[in-house]
Amino acid sequence: MKPKSFEIEAFTVSHAAKKFGYKSTKTIYRLLKRNLLEDYVYCEKSGRVYLILEPPNLPTLEDKIKANIQFRRNNIIKKWANF
Repeated sequence: MKPKSFEIEAFTVSHAAKKFGYKSTKTIYRLLKRNLLEDYVYCEKSGRVYLILEPPNLPTLEDKIKANIQFRRNNIIKKWANF
């Protein structure tokens, strides 16, 4: 039986923050510190941390962040829904 290979797209924390429209990485680091994004983290042997945007069998990282942040009028997440 041939082994299956998965291609997973992973980004650094700063690149993921830019991709979601944040001005800083503070929100993502807060969620990482509270271990809410544990399933979305990929660590290299060198210690560099990557975030997986669409892991298999889990909601997307965007949905996970939306579910764990407080709703505010000027929140960047609200602006995503308007596109």
